[in-house]
Amino acid sequence: MTGTEMEDILDRWSSQARKGYFEMLLLARLQAGRAYGYQIVAALKQAPGFENLAEGTVYPVLTRMRKDGLVTAEWVADDSGPPRKYYTVTELGAHTLDAMREIWRRMDEVLLAQHAKEAS
Repeated sequence: MTGTEMEDILDRWSSQARKGYFEMLLLARLQAGRAYGYQIVAALKQAPGFENLAEGTVYPVLTRMRKDGLVTAEWVADDSGPPRKYYTVTELGAHTLDAMREIWRRMDEVLLAQHAKEAS
């Protein structure tokens, strides 16, 4: 296997892992309080690996999450400019985030246990 082949494999794997992690980060940001799109993007760009996050990536996920009942969206008038669409995590979204975190924690435990087993 060449370095390029391995890089391709890792790029695909990393992309899939980031998608799930991204959804957790998005719900976690909204669990901290309602926010509009730009605020969400700015907060997510602070996470390692998401520094180059494009705004266009966030909105389709928010739309799907809204359809799934994980978040709500509400237009709010803004005295300093046009109305903004604020997103808020729902009770279902909060429970889903808790479940996602638990799944992530269990996967991490399995990997750490496997690593410890291999090291001994």
